[in-house]
Amino acid sequence: MIVDGERIRLLKTNGLFKGIPESVLKPYLKPKYFFEANEGEILYLCGDETSEIFLIVEGEVKIKFSCNGESNVKHKYLSDFFGEDEILSGSERISSAIANTDCVLFKISSSEFKQLSSSNKKITENLQCKAEVKKDDFMDAPTTDYQSQDYLTPEVSNEEPSDESLENFDDEIDWTIEDDK
Repeated sequence: MIVDGERIRLLKTNGLFKGIPESVLKPYLKPKYFFEANEGEILYLCGDETSEIFLIVEGEVKIKFSCNGESNVKHKYLSDFFGEDEILSGSERISSAIANTDCVLFKISSSEFKQLSSSNKKITENLQCKAEVKKDDFMDAPTTDYQSQDYLTPEVSNEEPSDESLENFDDEIDWTIEDDK
């Protein structure tokens, strides 16, 4: 596992704790805040109670959102954090998260996160910066009529996809949980 010096460096480079003094982060260097998740391990599911926020120390996580019947998958990497939206809004999970690779994650409870963010303006600023980036990511496309441009009109095929094309398509995850009981 990671030693204290490395933990503090990794926390300080995470987007949530960027610019936070070491003295504020030292209480969170305990091993209980860090854990390993294996590739394919489910971190939480849509509808779960929101009890913590996650920071990625190593690896990659997929976050799956469903909206208006459509699914949207986002990838999170080193220095990203996720799960804060539901904590801030006081709602249950509106997404599902799965370890896309073997990961090392930092997990802090919602009560600790709220206490830490209310006592440190820089964390609030870091959250606002992330919210602005998210807003830019989801801005509506320009109102230009793209359909009139032939090169942007998709071709529709009635053929079944080949096995080869399906092998390269990895964003479809079976999010169904079956109870072995």
